[in-house]
Amino acid sequence: MRPPVVLALALALPAGVLAAHEPAQAATPAAVQQTVVFESGTEGYDTFRIPAIVRSEAGTLLAFAEGRVGGGGDTGDIDLVLRRSHDDGRTWGPLQVVGDNGLNVFGNPTPVVDPATGDIVLLSTHNAGDATEAEIMRGEVTPEQSRRVFVQRSTDDGATWSAARDITAATKLPQWRWYATGPVHAIALEHGEHRGRLVAPANHSTSPPPGSSDTGQEAKYYGAHSLYSDDGGLTWQLGDVDTPLTGVVNPNENTVTELADGTLYFNARDQNGTGMGTRASTTSSDGGETFDAPFELQPAIVTPVVQGSVLRLPRAGDRLVYAGPSNPAARRTLQLRYSFDAGATWTGGLVLHEGPAAYSDLVQAGGRTLGVLYENGDTGTYERITFARVPQALLDHGLPPVVTTPDVSGGGQDGVVGGAPVVVPDGAVGGALRFAAAGDHVAVPRSTRLDVGDGPFTAAGWFRSGVAADQALLWAYNSGSGRSQWWIRLEPGSDRIRAFVDTDLGAGTLVAAGSFADGAWHHVALTRGADGIALYVDGVPAASGGPVAGSVTTDATIGLHLGQRPDAANQLLGDLDDVWLLGRAASAAEIAALAAGDPVGDPLVHLPLEELRG
Repeated sequence: MRPPVVLALALALPAGVLAAHEPAQAATPAAVQQTVVFESGTEGYDTFRIPAIVRSEAGTLLAFAEGRVGGGGDTGDIDLVLRRSHDDGRTWGPLQVVGDNGLNVFGNPTPVVDPATGDIVLLSTHNAGDATEAEIMRGEVTPEQSRRVFVQRSTDDGATWSAARDITAATKLPQWRWYATGPVHAIALEHGEHRGRLVAPANHSTSPPPGSSDTGQEAKYYGAHSLYSDDGGLTWQLGDVDTPLTGVVNPNENTVTELADGTLYFNARDQNGTGMGTRASTTSSDGGETFDAPFELQPAIVTPVVQGSVLRLPRAGDRLVYAGPSNPAARRTLQLRYSFDAGATWTGGLVLHEGPAAYSDLVQAGGRTLGVLYENGDTGTYERITFARVPQALLDHGLPPVVTTPDVSGGGQDGVVGGAPVVVPDGAVGGALRFAAAGDHVAVPRSTRLDVGDGPFTAAGWFRSGVAADQALLWAYNSGSGRSQWWIRLEPGSDRIRAFVDTDLGAGTLVAAGSFADGAWHHVALTRGADGIALYVDGVPAASGGPVAGSVTTDATIGLHLGQRPDAANQLLGDLDDVWLLGRAASAAEIAALAAGDPVGDPLVHLPLEELRG
C-alpha cells in the first residue's frame, strides 16, 4: 500500500492541508469557495477520477476518488484514495490510501454513514488491471478477473479502514458482466418502516440471451439496480433490477436520494436511449427493494452521457439538487439543476465551472451550505477534482443563454457553441467560424438522426490554420481507445491529415500527406461505404482503405464535435466553414462539388458556420 503523501505548500497552513484555490471560471459568484482536493499528476498518480463524498456524524467531510497510476483510463493500477476535511471543506488533510489492489482496479467508491453506529461503510468494485471494459462486457474474462463487489468500514471517522471483504455472491447475478457500485454516495433512510436501512445505487451489464448474435458490449445491455443493508452494512442484498433491452432507455450509473415522505428517488445516466436529455428516473416506495416502475426518460435535465448526482435539501424549500454538465454535447459546464416537485420538473441553476467537467457528488457541508465535489479542468476534463462550497442563498443564480449555430438541413440539429468563437467574413463559402482559444468548439448533440450505426456516411468541411499543433477538425460519437467513433485531425508535426474509423468489429486509418497548416483554406472529406473508406483533400482522393465492418455508434456518448476532441484535447486554432454530415457515401463528383462550394442533397446535418444565435 502506498503511504499517504503530504504536500508541501507555500502557505501558513499545517503540513498536508490543502487550502482554497479558484479554478478558472467566470460565472461563479465570489461567495462560492472552490478548493482543489485532488490534482492529477501529483502524489504518484497520473489522474484522479470518480469523486464521492459523505459527511460523518462528527461533521468530517470524507472525499473519495480513484487514484489512477498509469494513466487516465478505467483499467490498470487504480487505488481508492481519501482526503478528509474538519472545517466543512475549507481545507483538506493529507491523502490517505484506503485500498490498494496491487496492479489491479480498486475503485467506484460508494460511501455511507451507518446511523446506528456512526461507522462509515464503503462499497467498491474491483477487477483485474489487465481486463478491459470491452473484454469484460464480451464475457472474455474469468469471474476472478471480472468486476467484483467489496465492502469495508471505518470506526474512527475515516482515519483507518478494515480490509475489503468480497460480497459479490450477494450483490451480482451470474449473468452480469460489467458492474459498478455508485459511483456516488449511498444513503441511510430517515423515514418509515425501513428507517436506518442503507441503500446504494449500482449498475451492471448483462449477457445477451441465448441465440443472439450480439456480443453484450452493446450499450443496450446496461441496466441499473439497487443494493440495501438492514444490519449497518455488514451484509447486503440485491434490490430491484431494471435492464430494459428496449433501446428506448438504458439506465446505467444512477444516484438516489430520499424524499420527504420516505419515497426513494433514483436518477440514472441513460447510456444509449432516445432521450435528448440522456437522463432517466424512477422511484421506490419500499426502501429500495423494488422500483415503482421501470426507469423513464427525464427530458428536462439536458446533459451529455455522463454520471450525475442528486441530493435533497429540506432546508432550501425542500428542493432536489442535480449536479452535472449542462452542455448537451460535451462534458462541459458543471451546473446545478433544481426540482421543487420531487423530480417531476427541473429548472436550471448555478453554474460552478464553465470549462470541461464530468462526474460529481453532493453533500450538505454544514449550516446552510451545499458541497459539490466534481471533476473539471481548464483544457482537459480530468485535471483535478474540486470541492465547491455553495451557500444556499446563491442557489438560484442561473445559466447564461445557450449560443447555437444553425443547422440548415431541415433536421433541427443546431450546433451548441462552447467557448467564444466568432464569425469572420472571409470564409471559404460565405462567413466562417474562428476558434481562437482553448474551449472554442461546436457540438451537435447526440440524436437518432445522427446515428449512422453500421451504415455509410460522409463528413466534410473546410478548415484554415497556421498552427503547428495537432488539431481536431471533425469528431463523432466518442473518444478514447477501443471506443466506436470516427474523426479527422490535422497533424502538422507529421505533415499530414489523418482520419480514423473505429467500430465494434474493426478499425481503419487513412493518411493524406502534406503540409496543410499553411494559413490557406483546405477542404477535407471522409466517406465510408460498402466498398471501403476514403479520405479526400481539396476535392480529390488522397487515401483509401478496405471496408470497415461494424457500428461507429455502438457506445456513442456524443453527436458531432467540431474544433476539438470531445475530451477538450487537440484544440483547433483556426477557422472552420460549411460542415456536412451525410447518411451515405458521397461520390467523388459530390465531394468535388462540396469542395467547389456547391450543395449536395439529403444531409443529416449542414452547418454553414456563418451565424451565431443567442
